[in-house]
Amino acid sequence: MNRNSTAVILVILSIGIYFTFTSGQLAQARAIKAVNDEYSKAIDNAIALIRVRDNLLAQYKEVSEIDRINLDKMIPSTVDNIRLVIDLKDIAAKHGFALKNIKATAPVTQQGTVPSAPRIVNTSQIGASDITAPVLDTVTVSFTVTAPYLEFISFLQDLESNLRIMDITRLSLKTQDTGVYEFGVELKTYWLRQ
Repeated sequence: MNRNSTAVILVILSIGIYFTFTSGQLAQARAIKAVNDEYSKAIDNAIALIRVRDNLLAQYKEVSEIDRINLDKMIPSTVDNIRLVIDLKDIAAKHGFALKNIKATAPVTQQGTVPSAPRIVNTSQIGASDITAPVLDTVTVSFTVTAPYLEFISFLQDLESNLRIMDITRLSLKTQDTGVYEFGVELKTYWLRQ
């Protein structure tokens, strides 16, 4: 009986130790393992992000300086209304006429400021880092020009072949008996908000 009672006492004692001490330690170990797994995923994602960054940097370095300048002219990273107006005036001057009533406006929010780029936050993949996503935004330019029809068409063809992307959104025409017309033009051009 002594042998049996010792075995029963040891079994009861082990069950008691399990429920009072061991189960709490196992729960803590599971919680620590879950946090560790999240950190391991974050590290793996950071390593993958570093590889992507390095790959993109290598591709960027392969682009020639002239191509980078042309890309920046095509879709600039800043709103430079003055440079845009100067470029338009230069194209018009090449055809022998001047632009009038030039207005360049960027879109505004309800508070009256240029909208900011949205923030993308995905902590499950990249930890607590947040990344600004570039946004393609527009600038609207309107102007009038007095020119003969064929010269104006030539001007539009030069705008079309210009490196900077421009979409004509509105075109108006006032006729005159002299063969010189007054054209009203509204166009949109784009810039990449970083």
